[in-house]
Amino acid sequence: MGKVILSNVKKSFGRVEVLHDINLEIKKNEFTVFVGPSGCGKSTLLRLIAGLEDVTEGQILIDDMDVTMLRPAKRKVAMVFQSYALYPHMTVYENMSFALRRTKYPKEEIHRRVMDAAEVLQVTHLLDRQPKQLSGGQRQRVAIGRAIIRDPKVFLFDEPLSNLDASLRVKMRMRIAKLKEKLNTTMIYVTHDQVEAMTLADKIVVMNSGNIEQVGSPLELYHHPRNKFVAGFIGSPKMNFIKVSVTALKNDVVTLSLPHDRSLKLPVALPKTMQDMGPGSSAELGIRPEHLIVCDAASSLLTGCIQTVEHLGSELYVYVRIADDQNILVRVPGDKNFKVGDTLHLKALPSDCHLFHPKSTISFERFSSVSHG
Repeated sequence: MGKVILSNVKKSFGRVEVLHDINLEIKKNEFTVFVGPSGCGKSTLLRLIAGLEDVTEGQILIDDMDVTMLRPAKRKVAMVFQSYALYPHMTVYENMSFALRRTKYPKEEIHRRVMDAAEVLQVTHLLDRQPKQLSGGQRQRVAIGRAIIRDPKVFLFDEPLSNLDASLRVKMRMRIAKLKEKLNTTMIYVTHDQVEAMTLADKIVVMNSGNIEQVGSPLELYHHPRNKFVAGFIGSPKMNFIKVSVTALKNDVVTLSLPHDRSLKLPVALPKTMQDMGPGSSAELGIRPEHLIVCDAASSLLTGCIQTVEHLGSELYVYVRIADDQNILVRVPGDKNFKVGDTLHLKALPSDCHLFHPKSTISFERFSSVSHG
């Protein structure tokens, strides 16, 4: 139960179109995360599914039933808001049971559901307290419990952890992950934090400027980003993008010119829209900080001067200037000893390289071999 289909969904506020022809299928019992920068449309899309906003064009189906024009109460969804939205004058028990009491559920059934949800969320000892007597994490658990007892087909979470401090976010993230396993139902979760997306999701929907950029599993998006936006958004720290130029393209092998007169040959399949790419064309080489390997000068692909070193205990973040206008970040084990001003030589495995056209932002196919010159 809980399959969601969005078909050609558009949303406009006046003349401003904020969602452009969204097509997406969310399978039953799947944990799907909408992720993207502020203003990308992810929360608006969630509110359309909940029925809190009207669809301008398109269709929304839940379990093959068209709910596009249904009121929120008729859609069998439950939403957890960023602001908790608890009634301050009610106890935790009264807050959790409020929706069922309004719909005249039997008292015995209401009590059973509240107690079951309270046990799952470990708030049984808080049932007699009011929201002002709770911590932020406890309030969020109560808000989630209020959604659970409605037994919805789909759970909707709108940035539920954004008001919590860093350590509490980690704890609540673990609770939500466990909740996913216990409830075994469809969940749609909105966040701008790609770490939350990577750790919670079965499927991630990356959004940008009202469009879906890519849909896939966390590892699929990490290893096979469709374009530069996805590559730069998924992963922490962000992927490095290095300006390169094409010096030759023959038999699907591209030769690139890199800083410090280094060259790189990569077998790559070009999309049909980019077959005209040739010598003199610009491109960007993408390599994640954790995939750069410290090496000797003879085998290096990149060479630069260390600008800053951040000590994080188990690892170091090393900022390296490889050209006048290009800096990259390298993540290395914390037991390494690097100093500002040192020269660093780096290389990368072919499977960890990505090539992007800077104008179209399309990613080329993955590389099977690599050579440095």
